[in-house]
Amino acid sequence: MKPIYRCKALLGLWLVLVIGWAGAAYGQASQPFTGKITEIARGTQLEIGKKDTFYILRLEDYPKIEFRLASEDAVKFGVIEIAGPTEVVTPKKSKGLGWRVKLICEGKSFGSIKAPSYKVISLERLND
Repeated sequence: MKPIYRCKALLGLWLVLVIGWAGAAYGQASQPFTGKITEIARGTQLEIGKKDTFYILRLEDYPKIEFRLASEDAVKFGVIEIAGPTEVVTPKKSKGLGWRVKLICEGKSFGSIKAPSYKVISLERLND
C-alpha cells in the first residue's frame, strides 16, 4: 500500500472516530423530563471533608426516579423558599409542590438501575 493511501485511510478512520465520539457525547449531554412535582425533600450527601445539601424532586410520571437539585437552584427556580438550617421541608416552604415542570437533567444517571438519580440542570414551570 502506498504511503499516501495509508495516510488517507488513517485520516478517514480518525474522522469517523471523532464524529462518532462527538455524536455520543452530544446525545448524552442532557435529558428532558416533564411531569407534576409530587414530592420535595431535602437530602445530604457526605464526601471526604465535604457535606453537600440538595433537594430531591419526584415527578408523578416518573415515581422511581430521583431528581436532585442544588439548594441554590431550588431557591432560584422558585421551587422552595429559603429553608434555613432545618432538614425538614414544610408544605409552606414547598412552593413548587403540584407544579407541572420540564426538567433538563444531565444525560447520565447515577444510583441504582431500578431507582436512578439525575442531576437537574434547568427547571421550567409549565402552564396548565
